Amino acid sequence: MRLKTFTAPTMTEAMALVKEHMGNDAIIVSTQDIPGSGVRLTAALDHDPDFDDDSGPAPALQEQLDMVETALTRHNLPERLRIRICNLMARETAAASAQQLLAGALDEIFDFSPLPEKNTPRALAFVGPPGSGKTLAVAKTAARAVMKKRKVAVLSTDYKRAGGIAQLEAFTRILKIDLIQAKSPEELKNHFNDIREADVILVDTASCNPYLGNDIGTLCEFMQAIPSETILVNPAGIDADESADIANAFADGGATRVMISRLDVAARLGGALYGADSGNLSLCNVSMTAQVADGLTALSPLALAKLLIPSHRADTAKPSLSEVVK
Repeated sequence: MRLKTFTAPTMTEAMALVKEHMGNDAIIVSTQDIPGSGVRLTAALDHDPDFDDDSGPAPALQEQLDMVETALTRHNLPERLRIRICNLMARETAAASAQQLLAGALDEIFDFSPLPEKNTPRALAFVGPPGSGKTLAVAKTAARAVMKKRKVAVLSTDYKRAGGIAQLEAFTRILKIDLIQAKSPEELKNHFNDIREADVILVDTASCNPYLGNDIGTLCEFMQAIPSETILVNPAGIDADESADIANAFADGGATRVMISRLDVAARLGGALYGADSGNLSLCNVSMTAQVADGLTALSPLALAKLLIPSHRADTAKPSLSEVVK
């Protein structure tokens, strides 16, 4: 029997994940409400169709384990985390695809909690260091909501950086969304009260230096002014210890989830994953393109495994967006 756990904002979305990854024969074993994240659902399957192979014998388990370890090393995953993942996979007694083995281990280490399609009465506040891609993440989230016919409100506290408001204003103008600027926590609170009826409320915050306590303190003052959930936008391709410092600083400032950005210009995920693990942050979505209309990809254990080990490609190749989400 195969057991697998899924986390999603709603029971409907969790059931959709079960159907996608385990098929119609899966049996729901348990459900659990997760405060602030949604629901956690455990499903069971007597047999795993992904492991069935009518064309011949399955590859040896050790061969798959070696393939995963090679991929994790290429992604510059720090040794401590790499060993944890490999030890979890080594408990398996039957050969499976490398992606399936890795997905099972990732599911035990990380919490996966994609961004909800509706988030009020709380706002989603995107935070991060300079250049992390916060504004683009806000624009993509807004575009996704607009395409689903949601009522969207966008606020910005980025009033000091030269041109900080202009980029987001260009996006919101195209989406026909009003952009509201708040220069103080009190202004943010007042504006929030004016747009509480929206389905989706997004806040683009000013860039924050994670090594400056004053910056984190100012960010916290804004976030405490309104009901909000703080989403860290942390880029791929950076040093693992640097990513961990960023994640820990923003987690101390209230961040609960992390979105991995800039996958269009980075080939290695090790640093970003180490940051999520160090900061105890849930993995929500990834940004794989600079195009706003292409949106964000929700992360699940299997989707992340496909990013780390692309199917039917050379070990150095990057997966396409369609390969990850299918």
